[in-house]
Amino acid sequence: MSTDRPTVAPEPRRNADGTTSVRTSDGGTVRVACPTWCFVEHGYTVPPAKAEITHRSEPVWALVDTPEHGPTSLVEVSLVQWPYSDRDVVFLGVETDDGFLEVGPTGARRIAAALRGHAAHIDLMAAELVNLRAGEGQ
Repeated sequence: MSTDRPTVAPEPRRNADGTTSVRTSDGGTVRVACPTWCFVEHGYTVPPAKAEITHRSEPVWALVDTPEHGPTSLVEVSLVQWPYSDRDVVFLGVETDDGFLEVGPTGARRIAAALRGHAAHIDLMAAELVNLRAGEGQ
């Protein structure tokens, strides 16, 4: 047997009907039907409580490639749902300095508006940088 690969397959695999079986700490094995946007394999190192089972879409980042730092990510967003909890509706998950925020449509639109406003401010500051650097030789 080769030693350059794992001896245990990633857990769990999708069932023939597209569901996944998750062993939970409080509900035994639960058969989970994933929405089409869910990309999670639902493999948990420690069996979660049933209410902790999470659907999540593939994260999408705002990416930028700057001359000073190269490629980097700025903001991560994804769809998130806890189907067996009291938060069973779908949220937009946003990774921030304050942690992982879960917001609905109104919150998502406010975040988008704030990012557009911030982008306009960054453009103004970039123009100011050009002017400041132009005057550095004086």
